[in-house]
Amino acid sequence: MPNTGRLHWDYRDGRVAAVAAAIAYSFWVLEVVVPGGAATQGALALPGSTLEIVLESAHRTAAILVLVASVLGLTLGARGHGRALTVSWVAMAVFGLASLATTLFAGPCVVSTDVSCVSEALAEGVAGASVAQALMAVVAVLAALVAVVALAVDRWFADDHARGFVVAVAVLQLAAAKIVLVTASVLLASSGDGAPGVALGLLERFHLITVALWLVTAGVLPGPWKRTAVRTRATAR
Repeated sequence: MPNTGRLHWDYRDGRVAAVAAAIAYSFWVLEVVVPGGAATQGALALPGSTLEIVLESAHRTAAILVLVASVLGLTLGARGHGRALTVSWVAMAVFGLASLATTLFAGPCVVSTDVSCVSEALAEGVAGASVAQALMAVVAVLAALVAVVALAVDRWFADDHARGFVVAVAVLQLAAAKIVLVTASVLLASSGDGAPGVALGLLERFHLITVALWLVTAGVLPGPWKRTAVRTRATAR
């Protein structure tokens, strides 16, 4: 008699987790509607404000969902596929861990992985800003980039019908990550201008959108979750 009380993980759980994480990472749009949002605080969250509480919870939840998706991808989806997909899942896990770590710092930025905001906050000497959070934010940006590029490579060689879209998402994220990291480096090297922080600008928003697109793509595409490749290669040999 089967044990119905045992928790059974399925590849569909991983796909749902990836899409849900994309939605949670997009909660930054609340900055324009929540009192104390972008209109008055920019990329800095007023300690104890509704915006800080909502976004901190959303980012932590999203990071956990990313970890769930990556683990299920490695254990269920990557079996039989090439190394590129394995790299993509591992990089996704690193992204989730780095993102989760940034939410544990008492940083002032409403987007915990906002490298530009953390860099400016450090330059301005804003309370709560730390080098450790900045480093974790950089790791998150780079890990997400590696994950989407590896996914694009895997889908391209698998002749996935959506490979063109995945490549486009990878190119967009590459451009966004490069600009964001360069901007952060310039801000960190500066001595600051006396302002309390930076607004969540269009470039940072653009990068966050590309991250969400990558997570949605990883969850929606059925190819990365199939296990038929092993049998196909074995037959070919």
